[in-house]
This record gives sequence, structure tokens and C-alpha cells, in this order.
Amino acid sequence: MQAYRKLDESQQRLIRFWLPALMNGLLAWLLLLILGETPLVRASGLALVIVGVTLALRRMGAVLAMVGALTLALSPAFWSQTGGGQGEPATIVIALGLAAVATIAVVFFSKRPSIGFGIGIIVFAAFFWSQIGTPRSIRLTAFVIAWLMYLLIDMLLITNPRPDDAPLILRDGGLKTVNGAVPARMYHIFGILLLVTVGIVNDPLLTLLMPAIVLSLILTKTRLEWWYWLAIGIVIGVGIRGLWIDYLQAQSPFIMLADWRLGANWLEMIDLIIQQFTVFGAGLSLLGLARLARWYAPLGTVSMVGFAAYWLFGVVYSSANEAILLLPMFVIFVLWMTYAVLAISEWGAKSLPDHPIAGRYLIISVYALLPAWLLWHIVV
Repeated sequence: MQAYRKLDESQQRLIRFWLPALMNGLLAWLLLLILGETPLVRASGLALVIVGVTLALRRMGAVLAMVGALTLALSPAFWSQTGGGQGEPATIVIALGLAAVATIAVVFFSKRPSIGFGIGIIVFAAFFWSQIGTPRSIRLTAFVIAWLMYLLIDMLLITNPRPDDAPLILRDGGLKTVNGAVPARMYHIFGILLLVTVGIVNDPLLTLLMPAIVLSLILTKTRLEWWYWLAIGIVIGVGIRGLWIDYLQAQSPFIMLADWRLGANWLEMIDLIIQQFTVFGAGLSLLGLARLARWYAPLGTVSMVGFAAYWLFGVVYSSANEAILLLPMFVIFVLWMTYAVLAISEWGAKSLPDHPIAGRYLIISVYALLPAWLLWHIVV
């Protein structure tokens, strides 16, 4: 505690921002190891996914972010990645060692712990992919999606804040505003390019998210160099080529483009959502989308575009692994659910003016019943 007090304000703010995500990742890691009997490397990779999703939801509050990310972690699609054979301990040690060295070096020379942690995570993921992962690795896709959503949501919120949100952003993020807004940071711009490149090389299906990503970059109103857009164009071209070869030219028996007109397929998608998050979660998502589209239009629009792309893919794709491939859609779904609870909790705080904190956390505690329900089904 004394060491924490000796830190300056910016360092303390950074710790407060990251600590809930790291704690949530540790909790998910323990659940994956103990309940899921997941190999250490795979559990570590999946735990990093939960860290990324928690950070993506972090600006809604620490508790809400943790509950939302745990809901994703305990959903049937995500939990299906548990179990399996054991990994090589030597590989685990090397991966963690390289990540630790990279983190310490970057923090020492740049004095930026957030960048150091980011580099360490990238090094761990790269080594994990090269030594243990395989092309079209679902777990690598999950890792990319989680951290990509963190960058996109964070970038859109700080570059398009509501006037009454500016003080909150300054307090939590330590960012300087320009006319009430903040330009996209370099870690946003280059992090997005790095993640989409890795993600599309791993599995071209991530190309479905590119319209939402391009739209988000435009909505930040940040001037980007021509070579950046050229790089984005090349990545999209590679992704489209991969989609054609892997999913269309191969004439996959699981894809029937004409099936988008079948009402039964749309109903099956609704049922798939309910299987993951229950009817309660589905109702929350509708409320969350409606509120998000009104109060944070850029984020609402981008999330709708990304969700629609994967929804349409799910309508024309039918396979046993369908739910796994739709993981990006589920991350967006969790965003909508969590924002709905944030809106309801604010109403709860106003309804009990003498006890606003109790009103807010009463609503959040009801939301926490959802991951508890999912955990109960896993245990029993």
C-alpha cells in the first residue's frame, strides 16, 4: 500500500484502470484450470481474452466490466474451448519469460507501463501461436477480437465523448482534450493495424469485421497517412482472397448463400443467442443497443455494423462449430448487455437519491446472476 501511495497520480490511475481486468483474467484463468481442466498454455491464452474484454468494457465501471467479461467466459461457446491435452511446460516457461523480458525492457526505456504490458502480451501471443497454435486457430482469433474490441471501443469513446463525459475520461484515462475530444492515440492506430493483420492471416473470416473497423477509423476524425490506408487496403485484399479460397471457392457444404432468405435460419440465430446468454440477456442487449445508438451514436453504429456482418454469416453458415466462429458477435452482444445494465443502474441511483450507490449496485448484482447461472450449469 505504501508503494502505491509513492506513485504519482498518473501511475495510480493506470493501476486502477488495469487492476480489475488483471483480476478478472486471474479469476477466469483459475476457473479454466480447475473447472475446465484446461492445459496451462491454453488457459493462459483464454484468460488474456477475458482481460481484453474486461478492458473493452472498463469505462462502464470496474464491477460492470468484470461481470460482463465473465458472462462471455462462461458462455457455452467460449467454455467449449476448455479441456484438451497438456502443453509442453518448457514452451510455457519460454513464452512467459520472453513476455516478461519484453515488458520490463519497454517499461524501463519508455516509462509507459501500459505500452510495456501491451508489448508483453503481443510477444506471449506470438510465441504461443508460432509454437502451439495452428492456422485458423480459434483461440488466437478470440485473443485478437478481444483486444481489437478494447482498442476500438476505447478509441471511439475518447474521440467522440459526450460533453458530460469529458471529466470522466480525463479522470480515468489521463488524456488531454482538444475542443472536448481526444484524437486517436498511436497505440490505437497501430494496435488496430497489427491485430487485424495477425487476425486475418490466421483466419480470413475476421475480414467480416473490417467494414466496422474502417468506419470506426473514419469516425475518430483523426488524420491518417496515405500509407496507413494503403496497408489497411492490402489487409482487406488479403482477407477477401482468403474468404474466397477458404469459404467460397472451396464450395463448403456448410455455406449456402441463398439461405439468407429463409426465416428458419434467422430464428435459429435467435435461438443460438438465447442458448449463450438466456432470454434475459437477449432482452438486455436490445435495450443496450437502443441506448447506445442514442447516447454514443458512433460506437452504436460501429457495433451494429460488426454485429450485422457476423449475423448474416451465421444465417448462411451451418456447422457444429458455428457458435465458435461467431465469437466476435458475442463480444459485441456482451457490450450491449453491459451498457443496458449501466443505463438501468443509473436509473436505480436516481430512484434512491438518499442511497445512490445502493441503488446502482442493486441493479448490477441482478446482472451478476447471469454469469452465476451460467457457472451453475457448468458445475452441475
